[in-house]
Amino acid sequence: MGKVSKIAIWIVAGLVTVIAAAMVLATVLIDPNDYKDDISKIVRDKTGRELVFKGDLSLSVFPWIGVRTGGLALSNAKGFEGQDMLSLKSADVSLKLVPLIFGSIELNNIDVADLQLYLMRDKQGKTNWDDLVKAEEASAQAEAATPSDSKETKAEKGGASIPISVAGINIENAQIVWDDRMEDIRQAIDDCDINVNGFAPGDPFTFKIHVAASSTRPEINADINVSGKAELFEDFKKAGVTGLSVVVEASGQAVPGGKGTVKISGDAAFDLLKESADVSGLVLEAYGLRAEGNLKASDLGNKKMKFSGDINVPSFNLKDSLKRMGTPLKTADAKALTSVGMNFNFSGTKSSAEIKDLLVNLDETTVKGLFSIATPDRPNIVAQVDVDSIDVDRYLPPAEKKKAESKSAAEKEGKAEPATEDQGLIPVELLRKLTLKADLSVKSLVASKAKLTDLIIKARAKDGVLTVKPASFNLAKGSFTSSAVVDVRGKLPVISTSASLSGLDGAVLAQDMTGKDSFSGKVDFNTGLNTKGNDLKAIYANLNGKLGFKVLDGYVSGFDMLYLAGDAFSILTGGAFGKRDSKRTEFGEVSATATIKNGVAVNKDLVMQSPLLRAAGQGSLDLNTMKIDYALDAKIVGTLEGQGGKGMDDLIGLTVPFTVTGEVADPSVMVDLPKFTVILAKSGFKIVGSVIEGVGNVLEGIGNTLSGKKSSGTESKDKNPVQELGNTLKKLF
Repeated sequence: MGKVSKIAIWIVAGLVTVIAAAMVLATVLIDPNDYKDDISKIVRDKTGRELVFKGDLSLSVFPWIGVRTGGLALSNAKGFEGQDMLSLKSADVSLKLVPLIFGSIELNNIDVADLQLYLMRDKQGKTNWDDLVKAEEASAQAEAATPSDSKETKAEKGGASIPISVAGINIENAQIVWDDRMEDIRQAIDDCDINVNGFAPGDPFTFKIHVAASSTRPEINADINVSGKAELFEDFKKAGVTGLSVVVEASGQAVPGGKGTVKISGDAAFDLLKESADVSGLVLEAYGLRAEGNLKASDLGNKKMKFSGDINVPSFNLKDSLKRMGTPLKTADAKALTSVGMNFNFSGTKSSAEIKDLLVNLDETTVKGLFSIATPDRPNIVAQVDVDSIDVDRYLPPAEKKKAESKSAAEKEGKAEPATEDQGLIPVELLRKLTLKADLSVKSLVASKAKLTDLIIKARAKDGVLTVKPASFNLAKGSFTSSAVVDVRGKLPVISTSASLSGLDGAVLAQDMTGKDSFSGKVDFNTGLNTKGNDLKAIYANLNGKLGFKVLDGYVSGFDMLYLAGDAFSILTGGAFGKRDSKRTEFGEVSATATIKNGVAVNKDLVMQSPLLRAAGQGSLDLNTMKIDYALDAKIVGTLEGQGGKGMDDLIGLTVPFTVTGEVADPSVMVDLPKFTVILAKSGFKIVGSVIEGVGNVLEGIGNTLSGKKSSGTESKDKNPVQELGNTLKKLF
């Protein structure tokens, strides 16, 4: 070692010794407690607050420069008296002298006990720190107005980074309260303990944090524990954490189910220079659900942001989880929603997101697909969903609950206000901005017990026009296909649709849906409709188009037209009627077409053919009022031998008129007795006198025509005999 070097070392050592000796003498000769009053006075002059020392101050200088204080308290602002704004039981901060001389900072343990901070806002919106902020702003303005000869730049002031390390941070029993009397909210960290062991840039350190928090709105109490191993690099631009564990135990009205536990674990790394994040092995557990995932992101906070990752949710009992969350769900099938899981990959940018390789296991159903959305202000959506098989009936409410809900809905139906343009059936503003390409395919679907196969729906939207083409499926040996267009470019949405059904086996469909032989026949159907509007009333009122159907070789259960005709014949003539009542009407063909104008469907060509009947009908169905007014003339043809006895042979060749009237949901079907009476009379049948007299009061001229004499006028005005007979017939089926 050279002579000069030795001299330099001795000079530095001497200076250190002199400085240390001087500081030691200062601590011996100077008692900091002598200056507590002066410190309190300075605080009072600057802030108007009282700083009260409740314990002694002590200094240390070698080998640690530090200060330790017993209790102290800072009073609240004027108008917030009764509670100190800040107080603590003790605090101890010190740093090593020798490293400080050579440009580095080595802090000993930072210990703070019983820190209490009360932040408040009164009913007028004033906070208990407004005065401190105003004082600080005034000081800053004064400093800015003072000329400075310094030419030092901001970069020069910053200088190089200073190495820093901390032996440990220990904060015990800290409390922070936010008391907002303007909003009547109190939120608090009621107990906070922080322990950081051996922090130094570039070296991993462990940490533990415990927080007990509460809030009156939302009403919640939470106990939070966080731990792990972290690392902060020397440039303070990179950080990482491994073995992160977060456990939150919460209770209160704002917590699903009243109480719950959430656990989060994983590893994470952050790079502030690259604005990137890498989260791996992330696990979330709550209410019986476990979700696993990974996330990578870059260019956070700027337009070039990108992210990607994956999420896996192993199979869990969703029904049980919902029950724990206080939202129990009952389904028609008790086992539904007991095995649910999914996994998918995701990626995106600041203006787009994509989910791909989606795989959902819903009990015995498998769903695959992808989804993407771009430019949220004018959404561009792509979706593709493939389902192998699903029985949606399993997920409906149980029968009793469903019935109660239907009754409740029916009671409210008449009270509902009609939809307006702003709250209409069609989201007009969204469709005007939307670009959509969506495909749905379902191999097998059960809905309302009907079994559909090969369901395909393709939807496209662009520039205010939504097209669904096709929407098709197979059902009961038949095939259905349709297309629809919704155009919202104008003031009102314009809707057009076409549909066709061919080869449907009515018996199979009826058996599947009702378990009964209520209907049979091969059904073909087609329609083309158009309308405009954005609520049901307008849509029905503007509905125009055509429809037609044909049903071959079938029957309708519930009533027997021959029986109704024979019963009416027996009542009117007093003749004998056979025992026939097959409870169904058979036909070889039923067909009809209808023209719809302004919501009223008019049919003039209904034809029904069977070995025993030939029928023709016409009438209307008003969708605006949901009422039907229909007339059907059925002519008895062929032999009725074996169809109910000799009495029915008298019906051969007669035309029996029927009417269907009233509400569509519950129509009144009956033989038109006055008209049938005239037909019988003209055919030479003798009508029972009492019936003649009753009918004569109802239909003008009928009594004279049939009896050759005027009505006596003594009949009761309280009852209409024709209506009574009609109601009697209606009850029979």
